[in-house]
Amino acid sequence: MRYLIVLILTLTLIISGSPLTARDLSLSQALELARSHSLSVKQAQALSEAAREGLGSARAERFPTLSLAAVGYYISEVPVLEINVMPGVSFTREFGTSQTYQTDLRLALPLFTGGKISGGIDIAHAGVEYAEAVSRMESDRIDFLTRVEYFNLYRAEQVLDIARASLKRTEIILDDINSLYRAGMADSVDILDARLAFTKAESAVTQTRTVRRTAEIRLLTMLGLDLPENLKLTTELQNPEMLNDTSKLPESKAELAASRANIKLNRSRLKLARSDYFPTLSVYTGYSYGKPNLDRFNNEWNDYYTFGANLTWSFNIGGKNIKNMSSVRYNLNAADYAYEYLYENLNRELAVASEILNQAYEKYISAQKESRLTENNYRLAGEKHHRGALAANRLLEIETTLTVAQASLAAALVDYHIALSNYYYASGSPKLREGK
Repeated sequence: MRYLIVLILTLTLIISGSPLTARDLSLSQALELARSHSLSVKQAQALSEAAREGLGSARAERFPTLSLAAVGYYISEVPVLEINVMPGVSFTREFGTSQTYQTDLRLALPLFTGGKISGGIDIAHAGVEYAEAVSRMESDRIDFLTRVEYFNLYRAEQVLDIARASLKRTEIILDDINSLYRAGMADSVDILDARLAFTKAESAVTQTRTVRRTAEIRLLTMLGLDLPENLKLTTELQNPEMLNDTSKLPESKAELAASRANIKLNRSRLKLARSDYFPTLSVYTGYSYGKPNLDRFNNEWNDYYTFGANLTWSFNIGGKNIKNMSSVRYNLNAADYAYEYLYENLNRELAVASEILNQAYEKYISAQKESRLTENNYRLAGEKHHRGALAANRLLEIETTLTVAQASLAAALVDYHIALSNYYYASGSPKLREGK
């Protein structure tokens, strides 16, 4: 009795902890949830914000710099100056004071840096473009993976429904054979074949249910939802269409934008390296207030102003600047080659994605015809079986063929939409982010 109570309580907790209703989920909702949950997307967005702040910091180099310094100290002993006026007559004077207080305020403004400041701004601006392109790349990748997981769950649901329909058909066939057996129109072999088919159909339902739950867990994890939840997909997949007009690779594709930003980054580094050949000129003004400040003999508070300019110009006699310029030029050439290589590869991937999409369309059309033929074949076979003109094992074979054809049709539909998503991803189409 005690074990029965424990079992009842356990079942009650399981039932109460499980969701009573499934969550409705459209493809557009799945895409939105995946983007908001993805840690890689958040990381890319944070790096993009950091790059923007870095650009603001680089631009701030054009503005004046204000510095403030204050000091106060005590000296236990100061120099003493002794002056002999005449024999026997002299006086002394402390050279400095034991207590010193000093405050200096300086404002400096760069006038000419040879391109150091503008080069730094260009580098920061290229960094912003690169970070934004990487953020778009990561967002596109998450959108593509989300669509694939959504379609895989859709496929698993369709296959599970087909397996359940197959189980229902084999159950009907088993009941019919039992009726025929009782009427003396079937033998025990027919019954065993029907029971074997029914057992296989039950096993198929169990297996497909596990496959569906596995696909559901993968999607739940990607969306950041609780794993105990159940999902009900609400987006119906549209019928495939033939791809008539092949898209061209747009210049705005994230991968190309990132590569162009890398070229701009190396070009800005070349500008920055070239600035080492030029002097740096800046002007400044300052205000100083303290005690004793300028007057070292009178212990009084006083102040003064300063105006001036700084000119610095240095060269490395080992040829550092020349070698640095050469290194940056080679890096710029490498970035140009990398862009051409990437453009070539992306065009190839787009062409391959187009061919795969057309093949998926042809596969769907073929599977659709096969499914229609097998459905008609099964319907006619069932009528012949009822009239006793078709053996039971043959009817079971036709039913198996129908199940396989229906599963192939469901898989072909999902494969087409996955291929279409891959085509959107390869072509940089904004449709990748749409819930269609």
